[in-house]
Amino acid sequence: MTDWAKPYAVGSVYRFDLQRVGLTNEQIDELSDVDMLEIAQTMQALYLQGSFWEHLLEAAEKVLIKKEG
Repeated sequence: MTDWAKPYAVGSVYRFDLQRVGLTNEQIDELSDVDMLEIAQTMQALYLQGSFWEHLLEAAEKVLIKKEG
């Protein structure tokens, strides 16, 4: 039986990611684990308000097409 409530992780945020967006090592070193959690939670909220649903549909369609082939 399929568990429709089983979660699947969408992504993670790493301190290395902050380098890619232009933060300095000094800025990143100032961030605690609590700060990083706040950043991740903010990103999750923004993603759900933005393009999450479009990306979900696109990803699902790609998998379904692959299964047909």
